[in-house]
Amino acid sequence: MSIGAPDPKSFQGMMDAFGMVSPIAAVEIVLPAFTFGPSCTQIARIIYMNQCNPGQIMMVGAYWLQLAEKYIKAGQGLDEEVGAMEADTWQGDDCDAFLDQSGKVTVQLFTIAAFALEVGLALFTIAALLAVMVTAYAALATALMAMALVYWPLQAFPLTAAAAVAVRTAAMTVAATGLGVLKALDAALLALGNGLAAFIGGGMTASWGMLASQGNVVNPLDMVGPTAFNMANGLAQLALRNAAAPSGGRHVAPGLNHLFVGGQGAYNAGLNANDIAQDGSLDGKNDPRGTYGVDPGNLDFIPYVDTPEGAEEPAGTWEKPTWADDPTADWAGK
Repeated sequence: MSIGAPDPKSFQGMMDAFGMVSPIAAVEIVLPAFTFGPSCTQIARIIYMNQCNPGQIMMVGAYWLQLAEKYIKAGQGLDEEVGAMEADTWQGDDCDAFLDQSGKVTVQLFTIAAFALEVGLALFTIAALLAVMVTAYAALATALMAMALVYWPLQAFPLTAAAAVAVRTAAMTVAATGLGVLKALDAALLALGNGLAAFIGGGMTASWGMLASQGNVVNPLDMVGPTAFNMANGLAQLALRNAAAPSGGRHVAPGLNHLFVGGQGAYNAGLNANDIAQDGSLDGKNDPRGTYGVDPGNLDFIPYVDTPEGAEEPAGTWEKPTWADDPTADWAGK
């Protein structure tokens, strides 16, 4: 049985494109936010809060689907090998124990495959909606940027002041309409994200229970280290992101917030463009963010361990914890 997992590299072009589209939109919205007021400020906040690369998320989802396919094939292969045994060639207690244990291993393989499939499909689902969001806010930011560039020269001269007012009125109408669309997409993303998180959490709990029933018990204490670190990392980034975001309310936020959004966009766009220019694809090989782990501009400010391609030991800014390497699975439950 094959689930037809896609090739992760088939999403490279999409990843390259969104690696530029999303941060450039953050740069483009800065001038309209200063120029046209509250609606553009709220648009800037949505753009800032949804800086992402849907192509990269789909690529990761494809890797999860490939993982699921490998475990499915492994389970099927084990079933076929056991089924090919001649009943008359091996009998007795040892044979019975082997058949019992191989059956448990097969169940574990299919359980892991099911969870990997669940995660992969969830990533594809959220990435599809994020692709719509990023495309929508990028088009809106580009249009508003163009209108702001037209507005400023017109308002500088008395003879074109009326035209400047018309451009401003049109821009504010476009911004209000676009904001309504982005808010609807943002609400849909929030609902979908919460639903998928519950879906994956439920799947993980069910997987743990199934593995335990087959003799592969996962000790919850083994998960304390990585769970605590990931939670601290995520919450810290969330706090910093929210503190630096433009106002989501009706009033224009201080200018530094807008400048931070644009600065972050320029920072990410520049690094992504350099990565693509070096070898033709956005793969992180020429991106310092993937080597050093400290990245204030992109909010990944907590250091992490990275193992460069071709190297045996990780390079990073903090010592690798003992839980970083997943121990060999205890298929026999011993």
